[in-house]
Formats: sequence, structure tokens, C-alpha cells
Amino acid sequence: MFLQNQKAFQILRKEETTRPLLITRYSVCQTDIRDNVIEFLCSIKISVPQVRHIRDRKLKHCEARQFVKCLCLEVVKLKFFKALPIIAWPLGAAVAMGIHEIVEEIFESFPGILYLKMMNLETVFHQAILFRRENVFNIIYQFEGAEHYLLSLPDASGNNCFHAAGRLVPQQKSNLRARTAGAAMQVQKEVQWFKEVERLMQPADREKRNIEGKTPAMVFTETHEELVKEAEIWMKDTAKSYTIVASLVLTVVFAAAIVIPGGNNSDNGLPRFYIEKAYDVFVVSDALALFSSISCVLIFLSILTSRYAENDFLYGLPNRMIGGLLTLFISTVSMVIASTIAIYLVFGDKTAWTLILAAGLACLPVTFFASLQFSLLFDMIKSTYFPGLFRKRTDLILY
Repeated sequence: MFLQNQKAFQILRKEETTRPLLITRYSVCQTDIRDNVIEFLCSIKISVPQVRHIRDRKLKHCEARQFVKCLCLEVVKLKFFKALPIIAWPLGAAVAMGIHEIVEEIFESFPGILYLKMMNLETVFHQAILFRRENVFNIIYQFEGAEHYLLSLPDASGNNCFHAAGRLVPQQKSNLRARTAGAAMQVQKEVQWFKEVERLMQPADREKRNIEGKTPAMVFTETHEELVKEAEIWMKDTAKSYTIVASLVLTVVFAAAIVIPGGNNSDNGLPRFYIEKAYDVFVVSDALALFSSISCVLIFLSILTSRYAENDFLYGLPNRMIGGLLTLFISTVSMVIASTIAIYLVFGDKTAWTLILAAGLACLPVTFFASLQFSLLFDMIKSTYFPGLFRKRTDLILY
């Protein structure tokens, strides 16, 4: 009834295959690139089902944002104590689900709601940190000069936002496992959250104790103890498996370096294929495989002997795992190349088809290795070196 009485809302029906689009006189989509893409997709005939599904989802997002915009424009006319019950629930739901567009719209219309304390006297950023919603948390960068005060506000238990960054609730743990592969990267993401909130906190607030007398660091260690143990087991099991593979590669290439393909010439003691250009390729690839496999074994041994402190999962252990995977891939590829050249020299009789056939078969193990292991390598590189989760998304100042 409230919406039906508002002239701001108009329902226009597009083509038969398009849902009615909620359009208001307060057009928000005109300045939003994503919404412009939606309008473009709606203006053309789309026959691909997957693209149509994406278009429908984009339309829903656009409609939801327009709805919230119009709702805020009407509710803002009410007195604050009457508007608060209408806005509080959508705000809490948007924070819990990580829908930052709705949170931004509410903040723009109701700046005072920024300091609203919800259940257990938690603020919006308490909940955003607790549920690890980086899209909502990044809004804090748009409050220039107020972020320190917002993060220092305590809840009913005396926990500030730094304490919230140190907590690991069951719901958050399940979300973390669903969004992040591997216990080690889960701990890494948790440490990234903890370090980012620590960076924004005032020095005096970093060591504040809650009602139970615990600092944020103590809360982090206590609540993440089980997850850190899982990460340690995952790291050690993974390192052991890769160490076995690297040791096998090392054994093969070391034997190939001693037992030269084709043997030695009995007259001068030089290898029989010493003058062949392919032999130079064999020597280089075998040496590369030998030294890279040795490096790989040493890297994974350093992982096995690490102390597995919480901060080690931020850069130290991921860097070692990345280095170990890269050297293992280099050693495997080099070993395959050396084996291919050895087959060509001994059995090929200088025929091109033998080299082509051997090279084609050699691509199989390399392809298997890349398809099975590169996803882990890419995830670790992305979470360690790529731009972080936390950044200012827009220059719009909300406060």
C-alpha cells in the first residue's frame, strides 16, 4: 500500500521475454556502467540461454537498487524515530549478505544511521567485519576522518572492531571454507583481515581489552587455533606429496646425467652424440631439471620444518609453496624435454616423425600437471600478490 501510493514508481513492460522493470523518475542507472550494460543487453535480442540468465540477474540487481533508492527518498521524509524501524532491518540484511550498493544508498540518505548500534550494540562495521564482507567494509574508506572512531566503538561485550576481526564464528568459518580453497589460504585471508583492521585502528585501541580481559590478538589466537592446526596439516601433507614427486624427478634426471644416452665413444671417451645439436638441448634440459628439482625438495623441506605461526601464513608459507610449485613444474617440464630428446637420439635415427610423436606424447604429462596443479598455484599467487581485498572503490565521500 505504501508503494502503490507513491507516484515515483512506474511499472513498464518491456518485450515478452523481459520481466517488468521497475523504473523511477530518479534514474540511478544512467551513471552506472553496469546498469548501462544491462540496458544495452535489454535492447538487443539475446538467444543464448546463459547470457539471458546473466541479463535477468543484472536486471534484478538494477531493480533492487532502484527500489531501495526510491524507498529511501520516501522514508527520509519521515521523522527519524519512525524511519529507523523501516531502514534498520534492510540495512542489517544487506550487511550480512554483503550487498554494498544497498548499504551505500541507505548511508547517503541517512548519514546518522552510521552510528546505529544493532544487536549486542554492534555497529554496521562490526557486523561487516564479523561476517567478512569486504565489499561492505570497503565503504569505511569513504568516511574520511571518521574511520578511526567508527572502528573503536565497543559492543555490549566491550569488543571493538579489532576484536571482531579476531573472532571466527561458525557461520563465518563455513562461508570461508566455501569461498576459499585450502585451509592455509583460509588462515591467510583471516590474517589479511586482522592486519587491515589493525592498520586502521588507533595505536591506543589496538591493545584494548574486552569485558573478559582479552586483547584482539588473544581473541584471534584463541578462535583460530583449530583452523591454524588444519592449515598446518594441509601444508605438511601437500609438501610431503610434492617432495615425493620432486625426489622421483631428481632420481631420474640424476641417473640420466650419469648414464648418457647412447654411451661414450670408446676412442676418445666423449659421448657418441656429442656433435648433435639435439644433445645440447638434452644437456641443458637435464641440468635444469636436476637443479630445479633439488631446489624444489629444499623448499618443501623448509615448509615441513616451519614453526607455523599465524603470521607465517600471510607471506612466508605461501611464498614457499608458490616457489615449490614453480620449481616442480620447471623440473617436470625439463625432465620431459630431456626424455624426449633422449628417445630421439637413441631410437629416432634422425627422422622427424619420431621427434614429433615423442613430443606429442610428452605433452600429456605436462598438460595433466598444469590442469591439476595450476588452479592451486594461481589461487595462492592471487591471494598473495594481487591487489588486496581492501581498497577504496570510489571517490564519493559519504561523511
